[in-house]
Amino acid sequence: MAALAQGAGVSIREVTITIQHCEAAHAVVLRTAHRLSGRHVVSVVEEPDRSLVRLGAATGVSEQMEQEFRTLLLDDLLRARIENETAPLRRLIVEAALRSALRDPGDGA
Repeated sequence: MAALAQGAGVSIREVTITIQHCEAAHAVVLRTAHRLSGRHVVSVVEEPDRSLVRLGAATGVSEQMEQEFRTLLLDDLLRARIENETAPLRRLIVEAALRSALRDPGDGA
């Protein structure tokens, strides 16, 4: 964790979190980082085998940043897994809905 001087006596803390791609795909890391972007300064860099996430916030808030990021990352990983597992069923539902919507009303069905 590094402290960055930020004028007028305000100190910004930066936390760097390394997420291996075997832990979470870069797209999931980006989704999680975006969820924090309204409250923290966020930077994400993709490397061949990992994602580097840098979070910055005022001193006092920074201690919880990594814990919050990892909690949200777990949530996003579970959402991505459910999304992947239910994709075939969702496709079938959409196809059935489209067939139903495109059916000629005179077909009697």
